[in-house]
Formats: sequence, structure tokens, C-alpha cells
Amino acid sequence: MHAEPLREPNRHWYKILSKLDVVILAGAPAGADLSPDAPQLSKAMLSVGDKTMLQWIVDALKGASCVGRIVAVGDVKADGIDEVVDPSSDLIGNIRLGLSAAATEPVLVVCSDIPLLSSEAIDDFISSAPKDVELAYPIIRRGSCSKHPELKRTYLKTGDGVFTGGNVMILSPIFVERNWASIQKAYESRKRLDKLARMIGIGALLRVIMAQIFPQLLTVAYLERAVERILGGKVAAVVSDYPEIGEDVDKPADLYAVRDILRVGEPE
Repeated sequence: MHAEPLREPNRHWYKILSKLDVVILAGAPAGADLSPDAPQLSKAMLSVGDKTMLQWIVDALKGASCVGRIVAVGDVKADGIDEVVDPSSDLIGNIRLGLSAAATEPVLVVCSDIPLLSSEAIDDFISSAPKDVELAYPIIRRGSCSKHPELKRTYLKTGDGVFTGGNVMILSPIFVERNWASIQKAYESRKRLDKLARMIGIGALLRVIMAQIFPQLLTVAYLERAVERILGGKVAAVVSDYPEIGEDVDKPADLYAVRDILRVGEPE
């Protein structure tokens, strides 16, 4: 079986829309592991040196040439944010709230726990995303993640290479509203293999599992089509050479690592 070629980058977003509005998803609490004294504090507001994680991200976004207004969903604050929206009780609801506050079509959606994010990574991802898709998502080759081995990632073997996922996406608000029920169902089923199998088909699920032994069984194009069937829209996986776009803070070891990488210590 021959692997299908990866989708070639299509650098035309800037010709359609000079800048994309950004929605930062900052509604998740830090939890007791990351913030023992204030577990309900937004994870985005954890300190990394003299800045919060959110401020590191906003500063990177402000330095990107493709970024317009910045909207944050959560009980947060940071210099450079244009609007803050009160969060709902779940991630998908927060996406919908953020998209409602944004003014462009499409919108860049960014998680709030990637403080190593760079302006270059954002501009590269936006300019590389195909113009004709409704959801674009970055994937990073394993070899590109060697810069920070202390940040552990989960990888998927495919016939096109071994990849990990990013923590940003380009998303069409019209697409979300049109396919709201399917998106909500997919989110609710994310941790239930039986429900996922019914949604994507048992054959697709088995192929994902078997690909960890026989990677040639699975291609990025095949996964794009599977997600398109679930969500009801055009989807693209965009290869990024910037690991910081997927280096999120999920546990104390991650927080210690990013503080060390950014060469800052514990806040005083």
C-alpha cells in the first residue's frame, strides 16, 4: 500500500484576509496539581517568571503579522487582549462563545497553556493553511520536537511519518454553527472507544490501532477524510516545523520545564 502524499502548503490566507481574529481558550482551571493553593485559578494565569502563561501567549500573538483582534474566554486578564468573555462549563461551549465575539471568517483558536508559542510559529501556520478548508490543524513531525525532549508528547505513527498534534487551529464560525451537533457529539465521545468507533467506523478505528505496528496502513489524508465524515466539513492537517505550537503544560513537570526553558524561576 502506497502512502498518499501530504497536502502541499497553500500560502494564500494573507491574500484573502490580512489578519485573523484570535480566540484564546482560557476557561480551564489549573487544578490542585498545578496550583495547590488556588485550584480554581485559570491555568492561563499561572506564573512563569514575571509573566502569566497567558501573557506569554498574547505577546507572541501580538508579534505575529497575521493576527488581528484577540479575544480571551475565561476569568483572565493580560495586556494586549481586546475582549474578555465569561466562560461556559466546557471547552466546546467556550469555543462557540469566543467565535461569537470574533469578527473575521475564519478565526484562529489558541489554547492558553502553550507559553513557548512564538510569533513565527503562528505566522507560518496561518500562511501554510489551505484556503479552502473549514478547519485547519497543525501536526508536528517527531524529529522537530527534539529541541525540548523534557516536554513529553504523544505521537501517532502514519505512513507519512510520526506526528504529534498542535494546540491551535483555524476554524470557520459558520462551519461550527452548521455542524454544532456533530462537533458536540464528537467532543463528548472523545474518551469512549465504543462511541468513537460508531462515529468514524470500526474499520477506521482498527486502522488507527494497527498503524502503530504497520504505519503504512494509515495516512494523514485518510485521517483528514475520517474527521471530515465526523464533523461534516473540509479539514486539513498542516505540517509545522515549530514544536512550540504543541508544547502544552498539563502537569507540574511541564510547568517546571517551561520555566527552565524560558530561563525564569519560581515567582517570588
